Amino acid sequence: MATPNGPYLCYALAARKNARHLSRLYDRWLAPAELSVSQFSILALVDAHGQLKITELADMLSMERTTLVRALKPLQTAGWVVAERPDIGRSFDVRLSGRGHKKLAQALPLWKSAQAAFEREVGRHRAVQLRDEILELNSEG
Repeated sequence: MATPNGPYLCYALAARKNARHLSRLYDRWLAPAELSVSQFSILALVDAHGQLKITELADMLSMERTTLVRALKPLQTAGWVVAERPDIGRSFDVRLSGRGHKKLAQALPLWKSAQAAFEREVGRHRAVQLRDEILELNSEG
């Protein structure tokens, strides 16, 4: 690869370009489940934690709360996610419905195929190393 110059020196440009590439790759693999990778990520995180406050989920996704609320609407409309206001507090709690668990189970093998496709593209060791470095950077910020 040639040494980057000019606008290609920008870390944000490189990260966004890579993010778009990964999103397209995962979206292609998840298409049979009629989910985007963003939707899959929301379902998977809610499933892993059982129930989350919207603010907790937004923090996990590094999203603005209002953006997450908009992203949750189609998942609620499809009946995959339930958002309920607890007896106390103003925040909503989010959990998967039975249909949401089924949708996630349908999508999981497709997601695993996307993971494998990315590992084939860049090599398993490098894929793991990239993910771990990104997670480490995000945990420090």
